[in-house]
Amino acid sequence: MAAICPNCHLPEMIAYVVNDGGLHPFPCLECNTGTVRSSPYGHLSGAAPCATNGCRGSVRDDYQYDAKGRLSRLDRIRCRFCGTDKTGVIANAGNAKQRTLP
Repeated sequence: MAAICPNCHLPEMIAYVVNDGGLHPFPCLECNTGTVRSSPYGHLSGAAPCATNGCRGSVRDDYQYDAKGRLSRLDRIRCRFCGTDKTGVIANAGNAKQRTLP
């Protein structure tokens, strides 16, 4: 699964795993921001445009932290205008055919 970065606000850049041990996010693929720890009872939020054509709303991911500052919840907040929870395409992102291999 993937979430919106609370630092650079790019969609689907924070990959995470949910298992019996809890929620385990990886650093942002674009800006390398980590979301594993924050201040006790902290809250971060990342927003990106929704995927519905013509809608000017946004989809948001809310990161909530426990008393020890560990990530405890990650909630996707739907667009308040159209109700979608899908994020839009990033303009000028290119595609796999255009990327070069190292």
